[in-house]
Amino acid sequence: MKRIYILIIFAALASCDILDQEPESLILTEKAITDRQSAESAVTGLYHTLQDGDMYGGRFIMATEMISGNGIASAFQAFWQELATGRVPRANFHVEVNWVAHYNTINAANKVIEEVPSIAELSDDEKESLTGVAYFMRGLAHFDLLRQYGEFFDQDSEYGIPLKLTVTQEGESNEIARNTVAATYQQIEEDLTRAINQLGNGSRYEVTQPAAQALLARVHLYQNDFVAAEALATEVINSGIYELTDDYNAIYDEEGAESIFEVNFIQLEDGNSWATEMYVSPPEVSVSQDLIDFMSARGESERNLLYDVTGSGLNRCIKYGSGNQEDGGNTIVFRLSELYLIRAEARGRLGSPNDALADINAVRARAEMPNITNIASEDELLEILLDERRVEFAFEGHYWFDMVRYDLLSARRGLEEFRKVLPIPFREVNISDGTLVQNPGYN
Repeated sequence: MKRIYILIIFAALASCDILDQEPESLILTEKAITDRQSAESAVTGLYHTLQDGDMYGGRFIMATEMISGNGIASAFQAFWQELATGRVPRANFHVEVNWVAHYNTINAANKVIEEVPSIAELSDDEKESLTGVAYFMRGLAHFDLLRQYGEFFDQDSEYGIPLKLTVTQEGESNEIARNTVAATYQQIEEDLTRAINQLGNGSRYEVTQPAAQALLARVHLYQNDFVAAEALATEVINSGIYELTDDYNAIYDEEGAESIFEVNFIQLEDGNSWATEMYVSPPEVSVSQDLIDFMSARGESERNLLYDVTGSGLNRCIKYGSGNQEDGGNTIVFRLSELYLIRAEARGRLGSPNDALADINAVRARAEMPNITNIASEDELLEILLDERRVEFAFEGHYWFDMVRYDLLSARRGLEEFRKVLPIPFREVNISDGTLVQNPGYN
């Protein structure tokens, strides 16, 4: 069988000296995509890249939760301790490998985009479907890079990310200059629009047209393009494919009614990293008591049930498994309640803050929380949305980005303004010989 061989940087977690690593971050395309079998294998490989522990295998999401204050470092790894302070140094180990993992996904997507259209035995519909997955994956990875390492909150900023739109071959330099934030968003939107036009429906484990619409709705929301965000969110909500579950805790049953796209793991074969990080002794990552107390003060009686509160301060999130052998829990990348809250924000900021009430209350009702009856101002709307999104999506990777979007990071976390983004990895800047410029504040 012909395969795409993926080069992964392995590093012992006990040693976080990234300066000892080789400066390689690319997918080796040793075999070309030449027929149906290799094309399908390449797209399967794309899904596999999302399972990487530094992507949606766990640590990408956990890292954002640490920075936001929802998580704490409860053992000995320096990189977790650094992330938990929110003051992340340029040589943080996770920052290094997270950057590499995202560009690996992008390079694998570029391989599919470049080679699949020339395969004669595939129909036009098959080519569109396969490359549609690749456009989605490239858009997702570029967006996740932008919101971590670029000033995604400022359309006029020059500090976007490097856009990688061609395959990196073995021995070729992988260092390119940063694009502006506006140019980065434009490319992401182009990729996702292609994906929407080329994809259909499928299982929750597959990239589908609604998944691409959900991602593009999120991208528009981050740009304060509320008209486009509202329209796409409504389209997904009205599709009739998904529904809010009656029981909040049933969301995390595999292929649940609310799930739009989830990364599928097979226990003890392609397992996620949650069990590794939360169920070692002592756990590397724990749920902060601040989050537990915050939910308790709100009177949460459903959304707090997915946390194992031990009384020792070593609280655990059990959305992805509840033991050190339970690494088969899927990572939900998009679910319906996010589209309701995207639409709520869009409507509330386009018109009156009370225009957001129906969608906010739909999400609260499922969690057995009382209705909100009035929102007096846009500032109050943002506070309500920030709190609602915090408890609804805790340990799903939203809270840090939401604080940044609402310009509330300093108020809530006491961090300097430049900490709204992570540093570009020290190694990547160092080996670029001046091509890759560091984020302000980190020099």
